[in-house]
Amino acid sequence: MLKHFFYILTLAVLFPSCREININQEVNNTQLLDSVLHDQKKRLDNLDSVKINSFIRKAKERIRLFENPSLNDFQKQWLQYDKLAYLKIYNNLNSYNKQIDSLHSEFKYSKSQILTLKQDLIYRNLTKTQFNSYFTEEQKALAKLNALTEKINASFNESATNFNALEFKLQGILNQLDALQSNYDEPTKQ
Repeated sequence: MLKHFFYILTLAVLFPSCREININQEVNNTQLLDSVLHDQKKRLDNLDSVKINSFIRKAKERIRLFENPSLNDFQKQWLQYDKLAYLKIYNNLNSYNKQIDSLHSEFKYSKSQILTLKQDLIYRNLTKTQFNSYFTEEQKALAKLNALTEKINASFNESATNFNALEFKLQGILNQLDALQSNYDEPTKQ
């Protein structure tokens, strides 16, 4: 009887822990989080920092052009909306570098959290219930990162489109300014 009690007690202790032994699903979930994080980071890395910096530099040059002292008051007033549009693009693009750096830090932190979660699960520092709680929190964090990444991508694409449209428009304005200036200069030569 004592022998049977010992076997039953051993099975009672091992049976609940057997359910905890199979952690394949949870390990797969951490790998899924890691792959989602990798895809988000890849999308963020696709933003061309050289292109962003080029747009920033050109926008700054255009703003200075519109503030050129050789322009008369009428020309400055005529170009005011374009100047404000370039200024808005400049400010948006200039803030991207800070936002992207911040997101890279967040990605690094999330990567560390996911790795720690996986290791804690493998080394049995967490129960499945604890794992599920932490897993849910990491999912929420990744959802927030995804929303920020989407917002930056959309905003960059909008700024790039606006910048290119302004550049196209600026070419026409510069041609008109040159024509006005040459018409104005001709009567003085005579």
